[in-house]
Amino acid sequence: MYLKIDLHVHTVYSDGKGSVREVLEVARRKGLDGLAITDHNTIDGYFAAKSYGTDIYILPGYEVTTDAGHILVLGLERTPPAINLAPYPYEYLMRWVKRMGGLAILAHPAAGKIRLNRWMQYKPDAVEVLNASYPLFHPLVDRGLSVASRLKVASVGGSDAHYPQSVGDAYTIVEVADNLDEEGIIEAIRNGKSRYGGGLSSFLIRLRMGLGYLLSGYNI
Repeated sequence: MYLKIDLHVHTVYSDGKGSVREVLEVARRKGLDGLAITDHNTIDGYFAAKSYGTDIYILPGYEVTTDAGHILVLGLERTPPAINLAPYPYEYLMRWVKRMGGLAILAHPAAGKIRLNRWMQYKPDAVEVLNASYPLFHPLVDRGLSVASRLKVASVGGSDAHYPQSVGDAYTIVEVADNLDEEGIIEAIRNGKSRYGGGLSSFLIRLRMGLGYLLSGYNI
């Protein structure tokens, strides 16, 4: 059985424009089987989503800015110590996530500096090859595939949605056994049973994202 899951979604709990309810509505409308709400440095969006009693899989998650790129942490219902430290020490975060049994995904590496030596020393569990906010498809996806290949880890996709209408534009296809729960989905990704799917968000959305990053001094 294959599930379509958006592993990278933001809400008003960090810098997203959509409420958790709006995000869930779009996810259902687009036929997603699940998603991870990965707000920056907080797990609150996940708990809000769980409180709605939705019929799709909701994975615990958040995004951390480290000194070696952005990391999506999935599968843990707690954040690491001093989560608001920016940039967060990459090696410390990766050791902590592994010790806690979580999943670490290297987010949109193709859009930033390649830090292969550090990533090789403390490998993520997967690489976000397709990010729907990328300005270009093939050059950046190819770069992400190269990183995943060098690290020998799974490839995934995510919308990086900051606007609710972008949820599910890119996603991860996960191969799972029947009747699995959220933990089973996490383990399937960890074991390499995943691939990216979907495409880029609309040009207008990507333009807004790009301008926002430039104005905020965003550095990935």
